This record gives sequence, C-alpha cells and structure tokens, in this order.
Amino acid sequence: MKYPLPVSVLLFFLPLLAGARPVNYLEKCWARQGGALNGRFAAFSYREQAQELEHSQYPWQATAYAKQGTAWLSDQRYLRQDTLTESGKTYFSRTQVSAEEVLYVDYGEKDLAPATPERQAAQLVNSARYSPLLLLGYLRAHQAPAEPPQLAGLAVYRAQLPNAQVSVFIRKADQLVQRIAVLSHDELYGDVYTTITYQDYTTSGALAYARTVLIDKVNGKLHDTVTVRRQTLVAAPAALLTRPAGYQLAAPAPVPPVSTVEHFRPNLHLLNLKHTDDRVLIVEFKDFLVVAEAPLSSENGEYIIREARRIAPHKPIRYFVYGHYHPHYLGGLRAFVAQGATILGGPGTASYARYLAEARHTLRPDSLQRHARPLVLEEVTSSKTITDGQFEMQIHFIGQQSAHTNDYLIYYFPSEKLLFEDDLVWIKREGGPRKASARQAGLYQAVQALKLPVDTIVQSWPVADYGVKTIIPFAELEQSVLVK
Repeated sequence: MKYPLPVSVLLFFLPLLAGARPVNYLEKCWARQGGALNGRFAAFSYREQAQELEHSQYPWQATAYAKQGTAWLSDQRYLRQDTLTESGKTYFSRTQVSAEEVLYVDYGEKDLAPATPERQAAQLVNSARYSPLLLLGYLRAHQAPAEPPQLAGLAVYRAQLPNAQVSVFIRKADQLVQRIAVLSHDELYGDVYTTITYQDYTTSGALAYARTVLIDKVNGKLHDTVTVRRQTLVAAPAALLTRPAGYQLAAPAPVPPVSTVEHFRPNLHLLNLKHTDDRVLIVEFKDFLVVAEAPLSSENGEYIIREARRIAPHKPIRYFVYGHYHPHYLGGLRAFVAQGATILGGPGTASYARYLAEARHTLRPDSLQRHARPLVLEEVTSSKTITDGQFEMQIHFIGQQSAHTNDYLIYYFPSEKLLFEDDLVWIKREGGPRKASARQAGLYQAVQALKLPVDTIVQSWPVADYGVKTIIPFAELEQSVLVK
C-alpha cells in the first residue's frame, strides 16, 4: 500500500527542486553586458594592432597593420568605420550588418563586396573583435542552449553559422564573456581556430565591457590586439552605407574550374586555369609525370591531377614541385601528397609544407583527410636534375636573387632552352621596353650566374590579368635590364 508524503516533506524538497533548474547564464550575461541598451547602441572608438599573412619573403612572416575606428553595436545591428595605415598610406573601410543585410566596403575598394550569407556570418564573427554584443543577441534570438558542463566555472553556448562553429564561454562568477572560440574552414589551412579573449572589464553606466580584446588567429600563428576607449550609449546611428537598387542577400553561384591545355613542347604541357588565372606545368617523361604549381586549394590540386591523367592516363605523378611557398603555387599540395608524389620545394619551407599536409580538414574533407598519407618532401637547396635518360628537367634554387622570396626555384629544360618561373617577369604587352623591376633583374642575373642558355621564359602567374606577357622571349628580359 502506498502512502502520500506528508506536506512538510514536500515543502522541504521544493527549494531543492527549484535549485535544480539550470541557470541561464546567457541571459545573466546579457543583463550585464547589453541589458541596459533598451533599443540604443553601444558606441566606442578603438585602436587595433593586427597581423596578416601577405606575400612575404618566408613562411609565417606577418605583416603588421595599425587601425583605428569607431563602432556601434546593439543586439541586432553592427556598424563600423575605420582606417588602416601601412607604409605611410591610409585606407578606409565601412561595415553595416543586420539580419537583413551585410554591406561592406573593404580597404582600398570603392564598391560594395558581394552580399552572401557567408560574408554576413563572417561579419557577425568579426564584430566580436570589438564587442560580443551582436553575437550574444544572435544566441538569444536563436535560443541557443547551454552545452553540457565541461570547464569548471564556465558556461558554454554554441552556434552553427555558415562556414563557422562559434562557442561563447561565459564566466559563471561574474556573468561576463571570457572568450569566444571560432572554428572555420580555410581553403589553404583547413580547420582554423580563432580565439577572442576579453580582458580588463570596466563599466559604463549599467553596461560592462572589455577594454582590451586579444585575438589569436590561424591556430595561434597570428595575434591581434584591440583597445576599446570609453563606451557610451547612443541612439541609432546614421547609416554608413546604402543598399544598391536590387540588393539581395544570396549565396554566390558556384564557379566551376575551367581550363585549357596547351601542348607547348612534346614533353611540356601548359594547363591554363581560367578560374584562378594560373598556369600549371605538366612535364611528361617516359614513364612518369612532374607537376609544377597548384594554386590555392586542395580542390584545385585534385582538379589538376584529373587533367594530368587526361594528358597521360597511365603515367603516375612522381613529383610535385612548387616554385615558392605562396598560395598560388603550393595551395594544392595536399592532393599530391594523397597521390603519393614526392614534394619538392625550396629550402626553409619543409616545416610549412608539413604543417599544410598534416592540417585537419574535417569541415570540408579533401582527399588527404579522407585517406591519410605521410608527406614525402625534399628541399632543393642548390639544384636537382630529373631525367628518364632521354628528357631532362633541371630545378635551380635562386632564393633571394628573386627579390621576392627566400625559397625561390626556377625550372630549366636544356633541350628546349626554356625556363619556367612563377611570377618574376612583368613586361607589358603594349608599349616599348621599360626598366626592369628588381624581380626581373634578379632573374636575369641568376640565369647569367647559372650560365643557362635560355631562348624562352614561360611564367605561371598571371595568365590573362594585369596586361603582362607570360610567354616571353629571353631577349626582351635582357633588353629591360639594359634600360636605364
């Protein structure tokens, strides 16, 4: 027989049952950092020290930029205008984001960038570099649940955005955002983590905000710092940008790879990639192939491999060589590692190539992520000859003579008196001879020092853009060097 619990016992357990309800730290955090907005905006100026990876002399060499600007944020909108100073020049950008729009003019540009869901999501994440307000508003609007407890003293809320997984870590002790972690896909580096850490909290009226924001990018390879000046509450700011006629937020149409093949010499095939404006060299030997250059991504690398098989269906790719470490030349490296090819590169790039080969690509798996294979790499520190006994390819290291990168390689074919290089010769298609650039002069001097009889130079990039010749008589390079 069952007996009902006495009322006194039920009353004893009621506080325990109430206490068992999970605390909504997202709402508590919003109350501290955004609750006092009431339709207004948090406005502040800031200074920013940023690092970016550019086309530098050696891998992971960061270029520093100084920025300053003004930002306005609410739980639904984000506006920012700022300036960037580099090498004595100043550039401007403007940003305007809401659930209905993403308007963005990049540094040095006059026109709006394409309005895509991916760009909108990227700007939502980018706003967190200055304040977590917009991202907190997004989590609240989407009723993001708390993740199961994993870290003592922290509540975690996650959101899935186009091309990004975002985790917000809130300190339980003071209900303030400690950090935001973003996992996104990069076509070169694969799974990339960005961590935004908030420090030095203070208050402006009833709102708490961080005066220092530290950003670790590209899996901790780059570091930015944002310093926020006094935050104030203001009414809705004036629009910084105006939607053009016919404005629509839409995913871009996919750009399929398009190429043409030019059988330039009996053993030399030029695969011209229109979608990247690159030229890939496929060298055909008696029983194997060498592929030189693969731009930007694993996807392009896999495409190049398919096209190489069309040219020589039964010949394996024994070597893949990149003329220097910039993305237009080794971006597709992983596809060739997956094929078991030996990778050839200039000195000082082995660790960088290994980083790319071992990077995880779980968000968008490529062939190497699906079927792991160890990297086999050889650095060409002086010269290397590849031959089948009939046809010969020479790889020469010219490094700093290129006036471009420390690892630069060029390829020479004695029987053709032909030189293939990546991006050193910039002779205009129209007009008379002009004085050689430092790159052109460096290449000429390297060829002379190596005593290579060259008739023709073939260049990998660009193929169509910039109005320059990319198949160049050596005499024209020599003529440019003689111009004073």
